[in-house]
Amino acid sequence: MRRLFVYIVFAAAVATAKADVWMKDAQPSSSSVYADEKTMATLKAEYTAWHKPKDQKKDKPYIREDKFILQIGNGSSYYYDPQTFYVDSLENDPTGKAIRDQAMSDALREFSETGADAFAIMKEKGLLPESQYKCRKDFSENSITVWDSNSADRYQYNVAMDDLVWELNDSTAAIFGYECNLATADYHGRKWKAWFALDVPVQDGPWQLCGLPGLIMKAETDDGEYGFIITGLQQCHEPLKPIFINPERLFKTKRKSFLKTKDYTRRNRSAYISAMTKGAVKVNADYTGTDDFLETDYHE
Repeated sequence: MRRLFVYIVFAAAVATAKADVWMKDAQPSSSSVYADEKTMATLKAEYTAWHKPKDQKKDKPYIREDKFILQIGNGSSYYYDPQTFYVDSLENDPTGKAIRDQAMSDALREFSETGADAFAIMKEKGLLPESQYKCRKDFSENSITVWDSNSADRYQYNVAMDDLVWELNDSTAAIFGYECNLATADYHGRKWKAWFALDVPVQDGPWQLCGLPGLIMKAETDDGEYGFIITGLQQCHEPLKPIFINPERLFKTKRKSFLKTKDYTRRNRSAYISAMTKGAVKVNADYTGTDDFLETDYHE
C-alpha cells in the first residue's frame, strides 16, 4: 500500500511540477496544432518499437515494446502511437472525456476500497495513453516537427532531415516479404542499421528515420538497445490524423534542450515529490542508472 501511495503521489507530482531547469528558449505556444486535412495518406505502415534497457536484472530480462503507425502522404507523413491518439481523441470530445473521467473515478474508488492498481485498471480498459512521442515529416521543407512530453507538459521542436546521412551497403535481407537492402548511419549519438525495400519507393520510415530510396522495414542501433520492425503495410486514402495538443501546456524548444531537461527531471524526482507534498513524503526516486534515450548527443 505504501509503495502504491508513493507511486500515485509521484505521478501527481510530476504531472503538475515545473522543472527548475526549464530551458530559457522554451516558450508557450500561442495556438493548437490541428490536422492537415489537405494532405491525404495513401500508404499506412505499422511498426513495433522496442527498447532493451541496460538497467535490468539478468535473471529477469524484459523488452519494452510500443506500437506506432506511420501515415505516408505526398510530401509529408505522420508517425504516432495509436493508443495515445485514441485517448487524446476521447479527451477532446465532451462525451469521450466524460466516459474516461468516470472510468478514472471508478478506478480510484476501487483503489481506495481494495488497494487495486488504478493505472492497471485504466490500462486494461484501453483508456491509458502509451508513448507521447509523435512527429510530422515535411519533405518539401526538409524538416521534422516533433512533439513529446516531460511530466505533464508537451514540447515541440524541429529536426533537420540533413542530420541523417546514410551509407549504402551490399548486404540484403528478407523482411516482411520484401527483399531489403542495408544502410548504416551515425545519428544523434547512436549508430544505426536500417533495411529498406526498393519495391516500396517512399523515402520514409519509423520515428525520424528517412531519406533512403525505399520504405524502411527494420532499423536498430548497433548495440541492439533500440529498434523498429514493420508489422503491417496497406494502401489507404485518409487524411493525416489530427494532433491534439493543449496550447497552454505546449512549449516550443530545441531538441537537445528538451532532452537535457527530460534527463534532469528523471534524475531529480525526489525533489519534485518533496516539494509537492511540502516534505511530507520523502522517497529516493531519483534515476541513477545508465540507460539513455534514443538520442544521446545532448550530453555533448
